[in-house]
Amino acid sequence: MEALMGWLAPGLDLVSVALLATVLWRLGRDPAAGWSEREARLQTIFDELRTLVAQSEGLARDLDAKLAQREERLQTLLRTAEATARPAPPRDDRGAARDASDARDDDPAVVARRIEALADAGTGVEEIARRLGVAPAEVRLVIGLKSARAARQRATEERARA
Repeated sequence: MEALMGWLAPGLDLVSVALLATVLWRLGRDPAAGWSEREARLQTIFDELRTLVAQSEGLARDLDAKLAQREERLQTLLRTAEATARPAPPRDDRGAARDASDARDDDPAVVARRIEALADAGTGVEEIARRLGVAPAEVRLVIGLKSARAARQRATEERARA
């Protein structure tokens, strides 16, 4: 055993030298041109990725602007539709108009605020429509307009910070 221990250190040194020679021989066989070609291809890929990122950021900004314009058009259309389609207040048997509290309940701004409050509380679209007596499409429209307004405000704040 003691003789084996005496040869162990030189044996390990010999194995290390053999492995080092093998590595150097492999590196000598691999031409340097192969490495530079790979580096050039990787550089091209990275350049293309940077270009794609820049293009996608530009497209995102354009999309934000288009969505803001569309929101404005929808809000204008909604206001126009509400103004032209608002029916005359119903009268009771005595011919009197509804009281002021009922008239305030039909105010689109009040209904929109109630929809937003219920949506913020996590209530579903169908439940909001049922509770307020409005169409689910109106609920979705108000929630969508609120989301678009918040996105536009975030984009404006980010541009102001940049």
